[in-house]
Amino acid sequence: MELRKIQLTGETTFIVSLPKKWVTKNNLAKGDVVAILEKDDELVIRPKNEKGYVTEIKIKPESDLELIKRLIITRYIQGYDGIFVTSKKHISQDFRKGLEGVPMFLIGLEPFGGSSNEITFRMLTKEKAEIIESVSRMHEISVTSLNELMGQIDLGKYEKDVLDGIIMRDNDVDKFYFLILRQLSSRSGREVIPLIQIIRSIERISDHVEKIARLMMERGRINKKDVVPYKRLIELYNDAMLALRSENIHIANEVIKDVRRMREEDEILLDKLLQKKTGGSLLMLESFKRIGEYISDIAEAVINLS
Repeated sequence: MELRKIQLTGETTFIVSLPKKWVTKNNLAKGDVVAILEKDDELVIRPKNEKGYVTEIKIKPESDLELIKRLIITRYIQGYDGIFVTSKKHISQDFRKGLEGVPMFLIGLEPFGGSSNEITFRMLTKEKAEIIESVSRMHEISVTSLNELMGQIDLGKYEKDVLDGIIMRDNDVDKFYFLILRQLSSRSGREVIPLIQIIRSIERISDHVEKIARLMMERGRINKKDVVPYKRLIELYNDAMLALRSENIHIANEVIKDVRRMREEDEILLDKLLQKKTGGSLLMLESFKRIGEYISDIAEAVINLS
């Protein structure tokens, strides 16, 4: 143990010098940044270039597991590379197991070491891809599910494995949603809000595709003729992404107009189904309608980016 004297610089800033041996060992130099964690009456100093930005979440035996999970996701989105969950007492195995499952939904974050009263999460990969590439990957997963869903409706004979795959794929879309929010956390400027609108719309589209797949498994077939007006959704979805990648507001505007025309057809069809009282089909077609609206939202966000 080394003892260091606290010094005062200026009128309000207290400083303590760092041991030269520790600075050299961690390849630090003047101007580098270190992370300081406060643990009760102690301060822990960690080199940023080794662990990145780090944060601590303090828990108690009565802490709500779901709230702590949400805090881990929030800190991930905020861009932290190390997340330390700490407790004055040992963390129960059930609580630990619950928290260690969170990285299943977060690309790059993994449980890494820890002790009886600490759980450590670290980013083991660096998100080097451009944000638009991540958005494109998110869209590819989502539109694949929409394609497969339409294919099942065309077949008229639903395959459980295909529908299960569509439902599971929604988790992959969610992973990219959180990753892109993390990438956006270090950005500022007028493009941030439209990009958030775009990925939120893709995430909602995926939710509705999953909902339709579940309804098909639970309630049976939907009339293929009723889905005909929605066949263009795949084309419009791809066009909206093309507009984003090419920064083409004219393509985006055409998507908005096409969705508006489709909406007029929606109302006529949904009124007929209401009269027939076909509950399952009505719920599915309502989700298709919502998918069209979210595609339009993507196109509007592309125009807002221009």
